[in-house]
Amino acid sequence: MPHPLMLAAAEQLTTAEERRTAAREDAFRTWGPRSVAAASRYARHVLGAEATTLGWEVLGLLSFEEHLQAVASLDTVGGQHLELYFTDQGGTERLVLRVSCVSCPSQHMHDVTSLEQLGQLLSQTPAWQFINPRNGGVL
Repeated sequence: MPHPLMLAAAEQLTTAEERRTAAREDAFRTWGPRSVAAASRYARHVLGAEATTLGWEVLGLLSFEEHLQAVASLDTVGGQHLELYFTDQGGTERLVLRVSCVSCPSQHMHDVTSLEQLGQLLSQTPAWQFINPRNGGVL
C-alpha cells in the first residue's frame, strides 16, 4: 500500500494541474476581449478621446496568457494602407503605426507615443493631402 505522503503528493499534483488547465482555458476564452479592451484603453491614453472611435480587432493568437494584441485600420490612401497595432507583452504596452504598400511587400512600422507624433507620421504619407487642416482637409 502506498505511503500517505505519496497519495497526498499525487492529489496535490492533480489538483494543481486541473487549476492550471482551467486558468489556461479561461485565459483563452477571454484573450480576445481583453486584447480589444486593453488596446482601446491604451490608445485613448496615448491619443486622446478621438481614439474611442477606433474599431479594434483581435490580431492572431500568440501566447494568449501574457501577450495581448489588436489592430485598428485607419484608411487606405494613395496605395498605402494605414493601421494601428497594439501589443501588451508582459505589461509593456506599445502602439505602432504600420504603413504598408497595397500592391507591393513594402511596409514601415513606427512607434506612436502621442497624437502630435501620429500627426507627424501621417504627414509623411499620401493621406496627408486629404487630412491636412491647412488645406481644409477632410477625408
